[in-house]
Amino acid sequence: MADTGRRRFEEVDDLGQILFCDDPALRLDGLLMTVDTAQGAFILDPAQTPHMPAALFDFRVAIGAGGAFPYAATRTAPVDDELKDPRIGGAIRCGMMLLPPEFGELRLPQRWSGDDRVVIALKRMMSGGADLRSIPGWELHATADDPPAAWARMNCAYSRLELRTPDGGLYSRTWVPYDPDWRAAALDHGYVVCLCGVELGIRAPYAMTDAQYTPPMRHENFRRACVAGLALGGLVPYTDHH
Repeated sequence: MADTGRRRFEEVDDLGQILFCDDPALRLDGLLMTVDTAQGAFILDPAQTPHMPAALFDFRVAIGAGGAFPYAATRTAPVDDELKDPRIGGAIRCGMMLLPPEFGELRLPQRWSGDDRVVIALKRMMSGGADLRSIPGWELHATADDPPAAWARMNCAYSRLELRTPDGGLYSRTWVPYDPDWRAAALDHGYVVCLCGVELGIRAPYAMTDAQYTPPMRHENFRRACVAGLALGGLVPYTDHH
C-alpha cells in the first residue's frame, strides 16, 4: 500500500494548489466570466465570482532557449525573448487563453446593477471577450489519492487533479490537500478556474519558507507571470471521482 501511494505521488507532473478566486494570493474576485453552451454564451453572476473554485498548475520544469530548467525568473521581456515552453504554445492552440498583462488587476465595479452588466459586457465583448471564458473540450478530473506512508500517518487526505486536453490527453497532473469546501463549490458550479504556467505564486523563493511567502508576495508573482506572458487560464468543466 505504501509503495502504491509513493508511486502515485511521484507520477505528479507539476506543482498544484486549490483555492478560491477571492484568495489574497489571486485577487480574481472581480472578473467577468462567461460560459459557452449549445444555447449560446451566458455571463456568470459576478456575485458568485469570489466563491469560484480555482486550481493552479505551476510547471515544475520550464523550457527556454538554454534548455530545461526547474525554476523560471519571470520578467517583463516578450515571451519570444524569455521562454519558449511548448506546453504554453500547445495549450493556446487547443483553445486555452493566454492571460493578458493586466489580468491580475482586473476589477468590476463595486456595485453591479443591471445596466452596468449590459454596458460592461458589451465593452468587454467588443474588445476581445470576457476576462475569462470556458474552454471547449478541456476537462478537470479529481480523484482521491494515497499520499506516501509518512504523510498518511498525519491523517492528511489528498486529491489528484488531472487537467485534460480536448483530445483526452493529460496536460498536467498535480497533488493537492483535500478540501471539502472546495470540492463542494466545484460540484455546485460545475466549472473550475484553471490557471497554468510558470511562477504562479505557489513555489516559495529560494531560502524562504511557505509561512514567509505571504499572499501579497504570491499575488505579485502571479501578476508578473501574466505580464510576462507565462500564464494561461480558462473555465474548465469539473468531473469528480472521489
